[in-house]
Amino acid sequence: MVRDLVSGDIREEHEILDAGRGLRASIGAHPSAWAEACAAVGPYEAAILVLIVAQLHDDDVRSSQNRIRNPGGYFRRLVRLAGEGRYQIGTELLAMRRRRLT
Repeated sequence: MVRDLVSGDIREEHEILDAGRGLRASIGAHPSAWAEACAAVGPYEAAILVLIVAQLHDDDVRSSQNRIRNPGGYFRRLVRLAGEGRYQIGTELLAMRRRRLT
């Protein structure tokens, strides 16, 4: 679980940025992917996308579905979609929360 990879609870914006930067390499996203994400959606949203991809990949592996074969590539794709306004980060966070509650 992503929570195990992040030290302590994330409560403030700078902690989200630190966690996203720290987990970027663990999802296999190249530093250029991080730079592109920061330019496209801003560093805060880029960090959230890293956390989303890390959690989705972890959930995928735990369920043995293995749909996300390249989390770094998946991150780049979500960044492009978010930059085009076709992926709503807030909506995904709410969906993830609902899945956790059920």
